[in-house]
Amino acid sequence: MSTFALRSKSSTSLPEPLIEELFRRREGLARHMARAVVALVRWDSSTGAPPRREAIARACAAGIDLFLATAREHRPATHRELRDVAQLGILQARGSQSVEPVLAAYRVAARVAWDAILSAWRDHPEASPEAMVATANYVFAALDQVAAEVTKTYLHAREQHFLRGTRARTRLLHSLISETFDNDMSIQKQALTLNLRLAPAYAALVMKADDGVDRVLPHLELPDGAISDATDQHTLVVLWPRDEGYVAAIEELLTGLVARSRVRAGLGGAHAGLRGISRSYLEAQQAVDLGRKLHPQGGLHQHDELAPYLVLAQNPLVAERYVEHVLGRLQADDARGTLQETLVSLLGHSSVKEAALALGLHRHTVLYRLEKLREILNGDPLEPSLRHRLQLAVDLQRLTT
Repeated sequence: MSTFALRSKSSTSLPEPLIEELFRRREGLARHMARAVVALVRWDSSTGAPPRREAIARACAAGIDLFLATAREHRPATHRELRDVAQLGILQARGSQSVEPVLAAYRVAARVAWDAILSAWRDHPEASPEAMVATANYVFAALDQVAAEVTKTYLHAREQHFLRGTRARTRLLHSLISETFDNDMSIQKQALTLNLRLAPAYAALVMKADDGVDRVLPHLELPDGAISDATDQHTLVVLWPRDEGYVAAIEELLTGLVARSRVRAGLGGAHAGLRGISRSYLEAQQAVDLGRKLHPQGGLHQHDELAPYLVLAQNPLVAERYVEHVLGRLQADDARGTLQETLVSLLGHSSVKEAALALGLHRHTVLYRLEKLREILNGDPLEPSLRHRLQLAVDLQRLTT
């Protein structure tokens, strides 16, 4: 936008009688401008509540005073004068609201001011067409400068507000996952300073992105009330509001993310109230670490579903004894590991054909190895009860090696 500097009095300065007439009408004109802004500018839910009527009236009066001062003294506006006029931009930024309604308000106010100038000068002897054009250029160049200053102060204040808000949001999340808040009321007040109303209960989701959190964030669609923070370049913590179907929503989100990059996540259990978040967070960390060993390819790992592994993994001696009991003979008779590799593929697929395809082998080769497995294990690995024991043993082996 153009900056506004007064040229010589003969080219762009306003006639003294016009300035005096506008000065005389100053208070009524400010009220008229404020009424027009309130009536014509749309302040919808996307931009938040409008500024108070008194603030709009003060801004209009400040704009007129600035206009008249610079016109009377034949000088450009000072930085301080412009900043005073641009306070509404700062207020909008602090409220996390759009600057567009403020700029629209200035346009409406300028239209009213221009109509007042035309009315005051229409019958003046100096009101030639050339003088009218010069006056119009003067008025709208001044508007350009004010609008530019509003936008500049808005963007600066918005950046500062965003940085403060980011730090405040980080503090809020860490207070919740570490349970370092005094009571629910204190943490609710902390959230309200961020214009955030906490849900009654949350589940913690810890996401690990091998390619970096920055690759994940553009595709992360979180529900209202969710709180998230990147604790390092590969880890994102999300507090997900618990409602009916929240697990399905998380699974859907993770399916899309895993398709784009290697992402694995751990979901903590459901615990009552805000005090339950810290426990859910610890469980989410356990789940994502356990899931990394069990399923390195990624995906969602729920703590409650991994509970049996967690119990056994916390007692290595019991886990090793179980692995030896179920897989000991196979390990002794399969020095090259080909049968164990085939067993893992059979357990991970629904048919011999799929297992053969995954191994890159002919179906008959896998059928031959399956017969060898039946002999060594003294049972059919595809039979449900033995399959379950074998899967648990294979998973525990991954966790203990």
